[in-house]
Amino acid sequence: MRRFAHWALLAAAIPAAALGADARTDYYQRAAERDVATFRALDTDHHGSVTRQQVVGDLDFGPRFTDMDINRDNVVTFDELSRYIRLQYGVEVKP
Repeated sequence: MRRFAHWALLAAAIPAAALGADARTDYYQRAAERDVATFRALDTDHHGSVTRQQVVGDLDFGPRFTDMDINRDNVVTFDELSRYIRLQYGVEVKP
């Protein structure tokens, strides 16, 4: 009887772990989509990039700007944003 209870608990834990992974994946996908939407909103001149000046006052994107700006030219391109998202969230985004 103890052995059955042990296996029953183990079997119940596996789907719970899988659900946790799915929830995390969903969260990361939503976070990536939010970052892309913020990038597009901040790109007011529609050049496909965001400058440090354009993020002044943005409390979400602004503090992470340096992490996104790979070549440290004070401009974040969509390619740099995509790389940041891939490294942070493990998610691919489309231009």
